[in-house]
Amino acid sequence: MINIRNQSLDGFPKDDCQNYVANGEVGIVDFIYSKNKKVGNFNPDDNYHRIRFTSQPSHTYMWKSSVNDEGYSDLELAYALTVHKAQGSEFNKVILIIAEPCNLLSKEMLYTAITRQKDKLIILYNAEAYNLRSYSSMEYSDIARRFTNLFEKPDIVEHNNRFYEANLIHKTIRGELVRSKSEVIIANMLFERGIHYEYEKELTFDGDGIKVPDFTITVAGRDEPIYWEHCGMMSNVEYRRRWEAKRADYERHSIVEGHNLIVSEENDSFGSQKIAALIDEYDLGW
Repeated sequence: MINIRNQSLDGFPKDDCQNYVANGEVGIVDFIYSKNKKVGNFNPDDNYHRIRFTSQPSHTYMWKSSVNDEGYSDLELAYALTVHKAQGSEFNKVILIIAEPCNLLSKEMLYTAITRQKDKLIILYNAEAYNLRSYSSMEYSDIARRFTNLFEKPDIVEHNNRFYEANLIHKTIRGELVRSKSEVIIANMLFERGIHYEYEKELTFDGDGIKVPDFTITVAGRDEPIYWEHCGMMSNVEYRRRWEAKRADYERHSIVEGHNLIVSEENDSFGSQKIAALIDEYDLGW
């Protein structure tokens, strides 16, 4: 497979340029015409590759170029592509290779990588798979670290030696980044009431792997913690399905709503009063 590095139609007969070819298109060299073999209007002193691009399978192009990974060739090998070069393309099967530590990896880049496949995605990763979920946080967002407002001075906040646009992140009074404004409200009310909590603390279940509740709350006088899950997208069928599976895992390990599991949902009635009522109902603190 080959990939267009630089779009160049030098040497093309006009009748061979009927379709548009863009940088980054991927295709296959299905024939190579060697020197001294006259082909159409092409110079017999040059090599030409006959190329069929995946975006135009019914059309072929003659390309005066070598195919390599160095120099200034228009074409380069595409047995493997970076995420950036794969952007905008789709493949039936994708093998994604991720190695930690990776300073270039971000929330947006990972999303782009995993959405290139149509049928199957295989991830080769040198760490535990659950570590990838951390990239869903705005802490790893490239967009949140861009200061591109042309009309007013950006409101910049610092978190873990990184700088973010305040309007693009959700930061609690205690200083952690959370996933939604609703979680900010929950965290701030717990903090203001002096209730000890940990955000997204991993919980290991024998036989059911690792789960990550939104909040793990320690209450004086209780031997076990209370877990709080805020469900923000229950109108989404897939989101609801995943939540029901997670709830079932909790129940198998004696974490039950009404006892040691608080569940709140995003709806018209959700707000500070609802959170306060749940805190009082579960006797978390004053």
